[in-house]
Amino acid sequence: MRGVIYQRTLARTPGGGSVYGFFLQNTGMTRDADASTSDGIFVFTGRLPALPRDDTPGTYVPAVGDEVVLRGRVAEFNFLTEITSPRLVGVVRREVNLDAEVPAFEAAPPDSLQEADCYWERREGMRAGVPAGSIVTSRRSVFASNLDAEVWVIRGDHPVALRGNPYARRVFRDPHPYDNVTSQLFDDGNGYRILMGSLGIKAAAGANRVLIAPARTFDIVTEVAIGGVHFSFGKYSVQPERQVRLAGGPDPSANGPLRPFDRAFEYSVVTFNVRSLYDFRDDPFDRCDFSGNPGCPGVSPPFDYLPASTTAYQRRLGELASQIVNDLRGPDIIMVQEAEDQDICAVAGGTLSCGTTDNADGKPDVLQELALTIERMGGPRYAAAVDRDGADDRGITSAYLYRTDRVELVPPDPADPVLGVRPRVQYRGAGLAYNAQAQNPKALNAVLPPDVDRSTGVDGRNVYTRAPQVARFRVWRSRIGASAFATVYAVNNHFSSMPAARVGQRREQAAYAAAIIAALRRIGPDVRVIAGGDLNVFPRPDDPFAPGQPLYPSDQLAPLYALGLANLWDRLKETAPLGAYSYIFQGQAQTLDHLFVTPALLADLIDVWASHVNSDWPDAHDADGPRGVADHDPLGARFNALTIGGLMNVLEHLRAAGAIRESRAAAALNGRLIRARAYAAAGLRAAAKGELRAFVSEVQGAAPRLATKAAAEVLRQETMLLLARGFEPPR
Repeated sequence: MRGVIYQRTLARTPGGGSVYGFFLQNTGMTRDADASTSDGIFVFTGRLPALPRDDTPGTYVPAVGDEVVLRGRVAEFNFLTEITSPRLVGVVRREVNLDAEVPAFEAAPPDSLQEADCYWERREGMRAGVPAGSIVTSRRSVFASNLDAEVWVIRGDHPVALRGNPYARRVFRDPHPYDNVTSQLFDDGNGYRILMGSLGIKAAAGANRVLIAPARTFDIVTEVAIGGVHFSFGKYSVQPERQVRLAGGPDPSANGPLRPFDRAFEYSVVTFNVRSLYDFRDDPFDRCDFSGNPGCPGVSPPFDYLPASTTAYQRRLGELASQIVNDLRGPDIIMVQEAEDQDICAVAGGTLSCGTTDNADGKPDVLQELALTIERMGGPRYAAAVDRDGADDRGITSAYLYRTDRVELVPPDPADPVLGVRPRVQYRGAGLAYNAQAQNPKALNAVLPPDVDRSTGVDGRNVYTRAPQVARFRVWRSRIGASAFATVYAVNNHFSSMPAARVGQRREQAAYAAAIIAALRRIGPDVRVIAGGDLNVFPRPDDPFAPGQPLYPSDQLAPLYALGLANLWDRLKETAPLGAYSYIFQGQAQTLDHLFVTPALLADLIDVWASHVNSDWPDAHDADGPRGVADHDPLGARFNALTIGGLMNVLEHLRAAGAIRESRAAAALNGRLIRARAYAAAGLRAAAKGELRAFVSEVQGAAPRLATKAAAEVLRQETMLLLARGFEPPR
């Protein structure tokens, strides 16, 4: 074959070695006239940059601008057509003017993904140009195993890029209200996305650790990026021959951030996947948490999820702490996913002391160290909580952080319908033995039923590889023990990964989570449950499968919707649609992180938001500070902390503590609150206020004979605040 070498490539192997190749393309004189076939091809030379010669002894080092004749074997490597085992037959000429004889075509893929695949296939191996003015639609992603990196863009003249609101100039999955086609849920698959990679940039630098520029969403390409069209891991890409030039766009974190709120009357709950948060300690009880470990079931070295050093780990803790303090404003409860469950350390005197004892204090070391970092930064004091039975084989678990100034983790009640010794979770698979332990928080799991669809794969024999963590909290309006409070059950989940894989198992995970919530709802209609986490699949009406595919609609979260729970993503979609996403995959904004709530908690809802501090920001880039620390954005909700139900809670708390000395007096006061709540629910505000005023009078009359002065003052103060604020959560 004859062609011009127009670009060299360099890639890194998982072991740190290098592999080489180059792109070869016909000139106008040697190409065919068939527009449906490519005029270029990728030539793979392997671990040596040079190839044998037929014309003379020795080897030939490919040089950009040489027109050569090669012979070799045509092969398909992961659907990339390439030449392997190449040999040089001869050099026809040197220093060919590439722009004149092998001009780059301007990349302009069609909107239809199916048509775009054909578009790229017909140009595979050819020299392409990504035009200046293109807009970045995802952060730079870095794949730790081989230090490959990629950036997705769209042309600057595409209708999406020309939208008036700069935060709308991005790609959303088809069913999103800001997709390019809004008239139907599933339309074109957004084929107009263009992927750029690092292979040419590494070759130009002569170093396999070099990455494409640290792009963030909304950045703008300022110079045309020219490179060969490549195919790997199911994606067509342009591999620029030199570093991509970018200009900054709008700040993604300013897209629908958390608004200031009055913590004296509101509380917040956040779900946050912190992406493989491991420390830099070798846990002697873990076989895959430190370099040199032999590995765990299904996990073999090298472990690309570990921090490179103590310095890197501490820097990451600081950046996560900054997000929690400054961007999330110190949430009251944080539902954490992907924390290491290691427990060989304990907090003493404000520092973390580590040893060689397993289960040192029952709390995950990384979250305790994160809590200490938050406090040193001037943030609130947090406590960590976990049930280690919920961890997977590599020690990844869901867990909690909660503020100790106003949140209590309630002691486990053996009679609790979920946290107790006889959980009343009705599910068709046998529960695991640890389900019968009375603890808070508590992991629950079951055997995966044999009839589950396994056509898309499963993880293990149980419903979950990472069991949900159920916890019961008291969230006090102000000080613990001296204000109204809400009892909140949290169900913290991390479903199996990849929306189009493990579909049958993920349906069962949703079904089991729904069974847990159903057991909690039997407590009564006023039970407040928030269930969520990284569910690894999209909210309705989105689906990983499109109409016409055999598994459509997979509707994998149907059991949660069927239970009458509200997915707060729907509220976010209504109030801040441009911010309604938590993750970006292949240049498309989407939602994998969810918060479902029961009706009683929905009535307390004030606001829901996503903090876009990670998914839009470049991976492996320290220069942007506390941004891009994880690959998921935190999703949070604010709730009213002062309700009639909260008054009823503190009334019962004071009665149980003996501060209200006569049960009949407590019952009479509770009756007032029950009537006030019923009137308020019916919209009879005047009648509700009348009952509350009568409640205040009776409380004051009860002290000190029937109630302590302190208890009466708590009840009076909370009720007067409620009367002053009204009954509806502020919007």
